[in-house]
Amino acid sequence: MVQRGLDGGLNSRDLLEFATVDGAHALGLAARTGSLTPGKDADVILLRTDDLTVFPVTDPAATIVAAGHPGLVDTVLVAGRVVKRGGVLVDADLRALRTRPLESRDRVAAAAGVPLDGTWRPRPKAA
Repeated sequence: MVQRGLDGGLNSRDLLEFATVDGAHALGLAARTGSLTPGKDADVILLRTDDLTVFPVTDPAATIVAAGHPGLVDTVLVAGRVVKRGGVLVDADLRALRTRPLESRDRVAAAAGVPLDGTWRPRPKAA
């Protein structure tokens, strides 16, 4: 339950609650996720706090809300299983993941007759 600050405004903890507990509730997933509660999926994101964009952290909630970004993500657990550690995806074939979009791009460009060497320019429609 959101508790308003002394001035009646929202604080950083309120915003984190909106994104986690309230987000899970809005999606009908509150029984499964949204909070760290026994019996729920253990979905956890650990952020680096030694990065110069957030160091020194004095208010973790405010830091996440105001300055959090994907580059801070160090470790991710999904349903209790580590999928990212030390900023690197675990058990992911990154070469294959990069190959698929490149192949798709090449296929679409070839079908459209668009060269990928930077020389393509759109042609204005004929009047």
